[in-house]
Amino acid sequence: MLKRAFPLLLFSLTLLVTWELAARHFSHFLFILPAPSEVGAALIELRGRFFLHTTATLMEMLGGFFLATAAAFPLGWLMIRLPSTRSVLQPLFIVIQCLPMFTLAPIMVLWFGWGYTAIAIPTALMIFFPLTLNIYQGLKSTPPEMLEFFEANEATAWQTFIKLRLPWALPHIFAGFRISAAIAGVGAIAGEWAGAQRGLGILMLESRRNTDLEITFGALFCLTLISSAFYLLALLLERVVAHPFRWRTFFSKKNPCRLPVRKRRFALPFLLFALLVILLPGCKEPEGQKTRLILDWLPNPNHVPLYVGLEKGFFREEGIELDIQKMQDQGGGISYLTSGQADLLINHMPAALKASARGAELKLVGLLIKEPLRCFLYRSEIDPKNLSEKTLGYCIGGPDTHFLDFLLEQGEISPQARKNVSIDLVSAMGTHAVDFIYGGFWNIEPAQLRALGVETSSIPIQEFGVPPYYEIVILAQAGTRESSSDFVAAFQRALQRSIDFCFQNPDAAFICYCEYNLDWRAKTLAWQREAWHTTVPLLAKNQDIDEDEINTFVRWLESQGIIKNSFSIYDLISYN
Repeated sequence: MLKRAFPLLLFSLTLLVTWELAARHFSHFLFILPAPSEVGAALIELRGRFFLHTTATLMEMLGGFFLATAAAFPLGWLMIRLPSTRSVLQPLFIVIQCLPMFTLAPIMVLWFGWGYTAIAIPTALMIFFPLTLNIYQGLKSTPPEMLEFFEANEATAWQTFIKLRLPWALPHIFAGFRISAAIAGVGAIAGEWAGAQRGLGILMLESRRNTDLEITFGALFCLTLISSAFYLLALLLERVVAHPFRWRTFFSKKNPCRLPVRKRRFALPFLLFALLVILLPGCKEPEGQKTRLILDWLPNPNHVPLYVGLEKGFFREEGIELDIQKMQDQGGGISYLTSGQADLLINHMPAALKASARGAELKLVGLLIKEPLRCFLYRSEIDPKNLSEKTLGYCIGGPDTHFLDFLLEQGEISPQARKNVSIDLVSAMGTHAVDFIYGGFWNIEPAQLRALGVETSSIPIQEFGVPPYYEIVILAQAGTRESSSDFVAAFQRALQRSIDFCFQNPDAAFICYCEYNLDWRAKTLAWQREAWHTTVPLLAKNQDIDEDEINTFVRWLESQGIIKNSFSIYDLISYN
């Protein structure tokens, strides 16, 4: 055994040593492939947080597995009993399998809300197709002569299924279990990226945004570990149960593995209890008057006042039980708000105005930062006059690039190439995949890049003729409790108290923020603290809304063709 394993061990050791040396020798590996020793150190440093997120993902995988199994067995049996249903069900299975779970998961959040159910269902859909087909093929593989023998002895359909078809199908069924175990983690991660607040998927996404790839690879290691354990468990069960001889003898009195009668009576209740524990997270108490606020993105220094208001009880004193939820889909916030899956939404004024022009009934209920933060960010060694010879990386929530196109035209910038790098603005700059970026904020990304050894300069969008606007605002859906004048007044009082506390005690405010974000290491906290001190002077000095300023910006958007339909500003700032 050791002799056969030696080549594999030697290869693994060689790979790890090569990886370690390469990561330490090439500085750009910091952005793409951290050293294994650093990954191990991160796993040890945050072992409690890794355990928490791994447990959450494992529960989602198990819940999805049980849901898929509960649907696959009846459908597999139905296709055997009624062959005509195959022509309907099998194309449906193929369509479900062809749907990318990463795009379907946000729809599940819209339907089922933020929580366990919206994650377990994409996981189940991911493994449903291979599991159902394996069950069907297994049940179909029963020899015809055996079926004729059972029929000749007047066996019922249930007896034929339990005593003939199911035992014969077990090898196929467990093959489906093994495949499902191997890919269940992919479905769970897809669901987490759309609507979870914890789990390995969230840990990967947040650490990737923070360019703390040691945590990203640590999360990948944990996912691989639980997926492998899940697969080995299915393999172990197959060896114990699925072998024909073992199946025939399992219920025999001579079988040494057979449970005593006294213990067998507790087997079914134990399995039901285990299933209940797995699915219990999906059953939540009614949220009552909790106010669900979703961020425009993952937590960053722009959101510090909200966490201060939670920690200091400013919102609670106004009768608002605020529940802050992370947002992983930058372009989907307004759809969550209008569908009722959120009560409040942090967003940006251009996006809010475009949504209002398309018919969304939104209300402006709070202000965080009342000046533009967007900019073109480029490496300091680049001459800004030569940006036309460079590669642009951009991140925009949605396919609409009219705003970016206008900026490039006004600045007479014609990039050599344009790349949509999504959330990887910082990594793209660090690896020189792009030369300058659009989509970040001049108060956030420069501090992060500086911590990674990349000095940058910026060109604010105001230099391209963009009039002033409110960058970070808080929205509600019209006709809800959160859009009433009483609620808006109470919310604005609490929010401004939080902001005033930040002005007076910036370090204490940052500590409040850190108390709600425990997955970050010292290097992430260091650049976020620097970005926070840049952000503090930018926070709204008051909650007064300047209707003329908004109206001027709307007219400008219309003149540039960025907004197609006119609408009344009064609808945005008037309350129930």
